[in-house]
Amino acid sequence: MMSYRKKQLLGFGFILFALMILLFVLAFMLDGVRQNLSEIVDERYDKVSRSAAFRNNFSYLDSEVGYLINESDPQQAIRHESQIDRRSQNAYNHLSYMQLHIGHDSNGSLLGSIQQGLDRYMNVVGQINSALEQNDPDTAAALYVEEAQDIRTNLLRNLSEYTAMQEEKMLRAQKEADQRFGHILVVSAMSALAIILIGVASALWVIRGTGRSLRRITDVMDRFDPSAVERMPRLEVTTEDEIGNIARGYNHMIDALEGHNQRVREFNQRIEDNNWLQTRLNELALLYQQVSGPDTLARMFLSVVAPAVHASSGLFYIREKKDGQTRFVRIAAYADGGPNNTAAEFPIGEGLIGQAALDGREILIDVPDDYTGTMRAGSGAFRPSQIWVVPIEAEDRVEAVIELASLEPFTLLHRQLIEQLRSTLGIALQSVYGRAEVERLLQESQTLTQELQSQQEELRSVNVRLKQQYVQAEQSRKELIEAQTELESTAEELRQSSQYKSEFLANMSHELRTPLNSILILSQLIAENPEDLESEGRSYAEIIHRSGQDLLDIVNDVLDLSKVEAGMLDINRELFSLHDFPELLHYGFEALANQKNLEFEISVAENVPEFFYTDSKRLQQIVKNLLSNAFKFTSKGKVSCKLEALDAGDIPCSALGAQKGKPAIAITIHDTGIGIAEDKREIIFESFRQADGSTERMYGGTGLGLSICREFARLLGGCMTLVSAEGQGSSFTLYLPEMTEEERDDSRAEQ
Repeated sequence: MMSYRKKQLLGFGFILFALMILLFVLAFMLDGVRQNLSEIVDERYDKVSRSAAFRNNFSYLDSEVGYLINESDPQQAIRHESQIDRRSQNAYNHLSYMQLHIGHDSNGSLLGSIQQGLDRYMNVVGQINSALEQNDPDTAAALYVEEAQDIRTNLLRNLSEYTAMQEEKMLRAQKEADQRFGHILVVSAMSALAIILIGVASALWVIRGTGRSLRRITDVMDRFDPSAVERMPRLEVTTEDEIGNIARGYNHMIDALEGHNQRVREFNQRIEDNNWLQTRLNELALLYQQVSGPDTLARMFLSVVAPAVHASSGLFYIREKKDGQTRFVRIAAYADGGPNNTAAEFPIGEGLIGQAALDGREILIDVPDDYTGTMRAGSGAFRPSQIWVVPIEAEDRVEAVIELASLEPFTLLHRQLIEQLRSTLGIALQSVYGRAEVERLLQESQTLTQELQSQQEELRSVNVRLKQQYVQAEQSRKELIEAQTELESTAEELRQSSQYKSEFLANMSHELRTPLNSILILSQLIAENPEDLESEGRSYAEIIHRSGQDLLDIVNDVLDLSKVEAGMLDINRELFSLHDFPELLHYGFEALANQKNLEFEISVAENVPEFFYTDSKRLQQIVKNLLSNAFKFTSKGKVSCKLEALDAGDIPCSALGAQKGKPAIAITIHDTGIGIAEDKREIIFESFRQADGSTERMYGGTGLGLSICREFARLLGGCMTLVSAEGQGSSFTLYLPEMTEEERDDSRAEQ
């Protein structure tokens, strides 16, 4: 039996053979058409276009000759001559091309006549140029009218005959091409009809041979049901031809379709599962927005999730902190029917709830057969099949734990639902806490808003009063300007008076020091000579010496203060050893500390440099004055001196020499004495002032020490701070930047 493929090849072979014959005949006929078209395009049309171009150039040439004869401007005449040369050259080029491509035409004599006419015309043009060069325009005009006119007429007549001949031949060639094209159409139609008859015969022959086999296939295909779940019908393969191949391909397609249907059913199931998950998630998302507290959230969450995962009971534990210990306390339950002794709270790590909270991982347990716990229902009690403990996290911390129990194992879909709910529930819990905090803050904000409204009313009334005061202040400003002028003159008088006072105090201090020194020396000699005095006389001498020493100290303080005010105090910049400084202080105050039974401590920080540039005499005087005051006003406890290094830019008070990056030191004198009241902390730095009269009567002194300390600190480029509490002690801190040569000169200039 001939196969379907062989039948098709044989039928198509006949058709191809007929097509080849048809193509051969058509090619022969099309070649004749091509020759005619080539004659029309290459010869006739080209010659006609060349003759037209020749006529155009000759016409322009004749016009330029006429313009040249009538032109009086030499420049324009040169331009016309150039145009005549160019047009004549173009005419000769076109004529040469027509003579070169004369072909099989019998019109060579016409082209020769045209050549002769053009030569004669150009000869006349030469004569016209000669006449114009001889300034004889009349002769040139006569030549143009009489001789050139006849030549031009004959030349154009010959050119018209040549053009008409070429157009006639082009029309004849076009008519032959149309006749041949009609023959091609007739042959093509007859050949197409023959090929169609051959194709129909071949198709009938092939269809008759394959019809029976195809009917068997269509019978099976008619019974085909693409939605069938059971096995679909197959074709029996009895031949090895193309029909057999189709049957085998159909059977293979049915196998693939059954596999595809199985995958589609699985995909649809996954889609249904995903839709179910999204529905549950959307329900819970709406639920989260409706709750106002964690208890309500837990109860509503269990009421939705427990039925969704087929849980028979559920418990909800939330994180709470009691007595410094974190516990998870049960706040909601779903169908809770467990034993009465079920724990209501679990510390972290205790039981399944505490362990899940500690590890942050789910715990899924299959309940053993000997488990005694049951779930209660109206029809009785049932033992659960699985217990599922799920921790709920938010920001890497377990905020709640859920326990679910079921009579049947939890499915993968249930686990996917709980896994997606873990993060959203944690966020919902934080949102509930946040909303509660927002409500609290809102209430506070409303309260503050009411207070602000009342304050605004007060501010409005104050604003009215301020406007009234502004008007009064404008009036007072003019008065103040007048008073300022008077005050400036008064201040100048006071400055001169103060300088006179300072000079007077300095002179008086010098006058008092001389007899005081004599008294001190004599009283000391008397007190040290036991042979000349009795014990009572010696004590009188010691009293005289001590009183004289006190008076000398007062005189020295007055002298120093007067020097500062008068600008006569010298500041000497020198290299001072800070590591030897504690020994000097110990030597001067250790005996006093032992005498008053006080603890005396001096400490030097590790970052303090070994040497420091400043006026060492004034620095020692400041520290000794501060230590003297500390010991004077401290009856018990401790006096300490602490030396530290710091950056001058970090000094907390206003210091003239404070610059960022510049070294500085801080010396803090702390005592546990009587302290200074807050309202007295400024006046103690004024001259001849103490905290109050009782202090002066009890402890004595002139009130000059702190005033001198502050003035000396200012001259050294530093400043002082005070921290004190009445009855608890005081801390004076001297901040001193390192002194440079320029700052020493500036200090002297300021005085």
